[in-house]
Amino acid sequence: MEVRILCALFAAGCLLAQEPKPDDPKSGGQNTDDQQGTDQTYQGPSILSRDKSMIGERGGKLLDFRYYAEVTGVYDSGLAPISTNAQGSLIDAGGTDGVETGFGVVGSRRWKRDKLSLEYKGAYRDYSNHNVVSGLDQFLNLAYSRQLTRRMVLDLKDTAGTVSLANGAFSYVPLTNTDLFAIPANELFDIRTRFVQSRVDLIWQLTSRLSVGIGGEGYLVRRSSLSLAGLDGYVGHANIAYRLTRRQTVTGDYAYTYYDFQRAFGHAKLQSTSLGYSIGLSRNWDVDLRAGGIRVDSLGIIQVAIDPAIAAIVGENFANVTSFRVVYAPLGEARMTRRFNRSSLSMLYGLGASPGNGVYLTSKQTTASLGYSYTGYRRWTFALNSGYTELSAIGQTLGKYTNLQGGTGVTYKVGHDTHIQFRYDYRHYTTQNYVYQKDSNRLSLGLAFSPGETPLAIW
Repeated sequence: MEVRILCALFAAGCLLAQEPKPDDPKSGGQNTDDQQGTDQTYQGPSILSRDKSMIGERGGKLLDFRYYAEVTGVYDSGLAPISTNAQGSLIDAGGTDGVETGFGVVGSRRWKRDKLSLEYKGAYRDYSNHNVVSGLDQFLNLAYSRQLTRRMVLDLKDTAGTVSLANGAFSYVPLTNTDLFAIPANELFDIRTRFVQSRVDLIWQLTSRLSVGIGGEGYLVRRSSLSLAGLDGYVGHANIAYRLTRRQTVTGDYAYTYYDFQRAFGHAKLQSTSLGYSIGLSRNWDVDLRAGGIRVDSLGIIQVAIDPAIAAIVGENFANVTSFRVVYAPLGEARMTRRFNRSSLSMLYGLGASPGNGVYLTSKQTTASLGYSYTGYRRWTFALNSGYTELSAIGQTLGKYTNLQGGTGVTYKVGHDTHIQFRYDYRHYTTQNYVYQKDSNRLSLGLAFSPGETPLAIW
């Protein structure tokens, strides 16, 4: 019965989306009004292969630039530095407390032809236990769009940072797209990791309905431990979109991806193609679908058993040999977004490929996430996030890696520019079919200072 009701609602939304009037051809399918109010008008569903920036949006509304500073007491359990004891077992740092000083800015601004969106977070953390990494963590997510001509748009995006904490670092970060290979979101250890990924796209509006896009990106990851692999890579991509109506768009895209591992032998070449469909069921509901396939050419090293007669001579039971594999994997993505007056809800499910986490290299990847944020009228803000990731190594004899995480945060405005903040994050991950599993918890409570009439929302 529930399935029938959902199908009926979806069909009704499709009928409502059948608007006979196309976009105004004079605008080239893009709204370039320089007033802030135009950001609140519905411009149709987003395109997954291009993906609109969500930086600077909280509670479904566009934010002007907002600055903040905070002082927080933190407690972390289950920290995992990459070090061993005399018996060769990984050291369990246990629970430890510390003090964190944070600062940052978030927001967006639109001009007649330009739009700039920025999210920067910095946090200096000092633990009482010196076996774990302290220091300065930073994260930058920057997006800039320029209307070059009436029919041509240039999009630039850059994501960079340095982090040392595996739990909670990216739970609330509003990433601009889901294929950010450089983001260290599935790390096994709490070590210093530096990353950067830059993307450029040129979108040409051929007609009021038809547009094409081409672009490229490059990325790198460097981990402080010599035992973990780093990453270099680049992507070239092209896509085409046709807007059926103001609320419906169909797309096609192709991408060529290459990445090479540092401190580990191997590289991978990926060719992917997919078709997409986006629909705005209403001004507040968007559904985005994408399906296709990936060909993965993976070069690496695997361990094989040696014949017992040979092993008796050489004194070794296993040998490392070069392995080249060609694997075909599904590519899929489904996203649903609901915008309320002062809150937003997002759900995402995806299938694809990943360069791994420094231990797991080229892998098939499955992801799912659910996020909700609320910005109150007067004093309260609230955020909730949960996610699941699964990695299946392609060129390695490793079991599955699974990661389950979730968290919540609350901000209460106690006075002029002063806020109390509380946040909790939980993470559980396993490797080698539960041979190794880890739980970590993170609690933080502190004061934040930010000018503005509305409560502070920094997730």
